[in-house]
Amino acid sequence: MAWIDKYLSDKEIEQISQTVHRVEEHTDGEIVPVIVKSSSSVGHVPMTLTLLLLLVLVIAELPFADLLWVTPWVYIWPFLVVGIYYISFALAKMPFIQKIFVPERDEVDQVHQRAHLEFYLNKIHRTNQGTGILIFVSVMERKAVILADEGINGKLPPETWNQVLAKLGEQLNKGDWAAGFNEAIEACGRHLHQHFPHTDGGHNQLKNHLVIR
Repeated sequence: MAWIDKYLSDKEIEQISQTVHRVEEHTDGEIVPVIVKSSSSVGHVPMTLTLLLLLVLVIAELPFADLLWVTPWVYIWPFLVVGIYYISFALAKMPFIQKIFVPERDEVDQVHQRAHLEFYLNKIHRTNQGTGILIFVSVMERKAVILADEGINGKLPPETWNQVLAKLGEQLNKGDWAAGFNEAIEACGRHLHQHFPHTDGGHNQLKNHLVIR
């Protein structure tokens, strides 16, 4: 997945996997780190951008309307519209453009929805004691979510993860994605070790690698 190379090197991805493995040696809990390119629906962006650029064009040409709306200039308009659409389509693929056209509230909702989906896709809900944790990062939105299974939620309130998320968010904003993941994994591991220490009967139920989508 070439897109991930911009954020994490192969060495850093391997380091994250090793951190998960090391942390899980001291707890019966399971930690699954997941990173996705985007969680938000952006299908509306090309057309929205097209309409916006057309509006700007129409406003810009008003002083020259008498000249541009007579032949032969009038025949240029269909080509301008088509050209603007293709330009908008290309621009709409850029993450920072997509982010502009997705409201903050929608970003938050869709990132949480995707996190819940990944929680089930990665079978985190199927651990024997309900001791799975998802550390989820969505790149375009620069947002993170931590979801814990029922066994953990029975002993630790959801607010437990706020401090972990705050530090993870700081690292994401700095662009240090690997440090963000590693620190979050270790912080979650400390909580798990306190309430779910490793036992002889405990065994690894989920893969330890970073999931990239």
